[in-house]
Amino acid sequence: MTVFKRDGSEFWWIEFQYKGERYRRSSESASKRKAEELERKWREELRANALLGKIPELAWGDAIDRYFKTVIEPRRNEGAAKRDLYVLSVLKAELGAATLISTLTAPAIVEYRDRLLGVGKAPATANRYLATIKAILRKAHTEWGALAVLPSFKLLKLSNERYRWLTDEEEDRLLIHSPVHLRDLCTFLIDTGARLSEATTLTWANVDMERHPRPLVKFMDTKSGKPRSVPLTKRVDDMFRRLRANKPSGVERVFLYRPLGNDRLREVKNGTKVTPFRNPHGAWYKATTDARLDDLNLHDLRHIFASRLVMRGVPLLTVSKLLGHATIQMTMRYAHLAPDAFDAAIEALECNRVTDTPNM
Repeated sequence: MTVFKRDGSEFWWIEFQYKGERYRRSSESASKRKAEELERKWREELRANALLGKIPELAWGDAIDRYFKTVIEPRRNEGAAKRDLYVLSVLKAELGAATLISTLTAPAIVEYRDRLLGVGKAPATANRYLATIKAILRKAHTEWGALAVLPSFKLLKLSNERYRWLTDEEEDRLLIHSPVHLRDLCTFLIDTGARLSEATTLTWANVDMERHPRPLVKFMDTKSGKPRSVPLTKRVDDMFRRLRANKPSGVERVFLYRPLGNDRLREVKNGTKVTPFRNPHGAWYKATTDARLDDLNLHDLRHIFASRLVMRGVPLLTVSKLLGHATIQMTMRYAHLAPDAFDAAIEALECNRVTDTPNM
């Protein structure tokens, strides 16, 4: 094996010839053993690709287009498709549409990951890009017959646990310092656990105000792709009845930005332009700053919904269904907030138990 160190570099480098072609690159590792393993895998990839000589090389841009048409579009989830399309367009531009997928080896992908982190991308964002790359290459390897060796690389370890929730006094401060349109949205997020995208795309067609004992909203365009329903609290019920009474003709979105403010809804209703919500981050930043809640973000409102339910004794499985979590494991982050449930569990052990310790 041909591995060596270059002056001024802590990493081992790999260099060899195969079928008259010279191959040379950094192993991105300070371990000689890992560099030798990488060289062996690299040689195996080259041999395997040579065996696939009858199969045309697939360009990265073509692989992305095929993945979108065969995997993303059939899901029929408009919101998710838009998010995935954005990631795919970034990956096509940054890795090069003409790049052959056989050259997207593990070291090349790890180098791209490090480049993302180097320009300030969050680890979660980098992981999303890496997971998409892995999914496309897996399809090319297992189903399309266009990739001989599937590169193996790991996602970054994340620490995404946030336990920020609002006290009643903090919630009052937030709502008082929010403009009317943001106040309505925040109230809805706190009382339904909706994601921002689920709220901003909600239409009146998916609101059942006549249901008993409580009105209901249906989230159709969800992250998991599975619709879910959430009953409404009394204050959201009252808010929805106000919003529906002032609904501009022909506008189906529930949450709207009304530039004139709530005190002039009649003018808005009679034709003044309204704008459906997208990303109210400017108004959010001002409201949280004025309310002295700088450590709060919009997604925390979803955590607040879940935390309050768990602390008030709602079973984790029910909370999981209301949040639309794909697995109960995603809801387990809130388990520590239900000490009363643990007390009840231990109480069950006390039933019919002899309290006196027998003499030994």
